[in-house]
Amino acid sequence: MTFFLITVFLVLIGLIVYLQYKMFSERNAFASKLEPLEQLIIQLNEDCKNQSLQIQLSDDLKVKMRDVNAALSRNIFELNYQLFEESTPKKEK
Repeated sequence: MTFFLITVFLVLIGLIVYLQYKMFSERNAFASKLEPLEQLIIQLNEDCKNQSLQIQLSDDLKVKMRDVNAALSRNIFELNYQLFEESTPKKEK
């Protein structure tokens, strides 16, 4: 009976050691798979920030282009108006 209990005890100790080893190896495998995912998330985050900055710059450029187009249109209108005034004969009273 004592021999049986010692055998069961040793088997249980062996099982605990095996499970500890298995858990350690699984944890290492998970960490090695997790590292590329973390790098991918970091890269995607940087890409998102760059795209956000490009969108901001694009919006700023749109506003500036709208202002420049308005000023250019006004200048062209004034130039055409002056040319029209100069090309038409003035009536004297």
